[in-house]
Amino acid sequence: MKFRVVLWYMARRMELLARTNSDFIARLHGRDFALQISTEEGAHRYFRVLHNRVQSRGELHESPDLTLLFKTDEIAFRLLSTADANAFMTAMQAGEVKLSGDMSLLMWFMSVGKYLKPQGLRRRRRREEEPRHAS
Repeated sequence: MKFRVVLWYMARRMELLARTNSDFIARLHGRDFALQISTEEGAHRYFRVLHNRVQSRGELHESPDLTLLFKTDEIAFRLLSTADANAFMTAMQAGEVKLSGDMSLLMWFMSVGKYLKPQGLRRRRRREEEPRHAS
């Protein structure tokens, strides 16, 4: 369940960044591909990048350009929520992650990982904590 929430969050975050973040938009420029992330336990989602936009669906794509297939939801959650390239490569060597398709898209996916981290919530000041202006 946690992994499905991470996939959903990634989709919403990428869709938002494609409209609001100039650095992320630059990484989308000229790209046309489908990235599918799934597990052997049945969780799956694909991300379609086209015309500087990201679309996502909670289903399997008919012909993804890159597929990341994780052994379990737990492994997928751990690797995608930490966004550690070394841990990801170690998991690939251990057979916990299988890749098929265009490997250059994996490098693209790793490069946008820093944008997908949740933004910290700002603490609201109480009325009495408001700074007072000199009159």
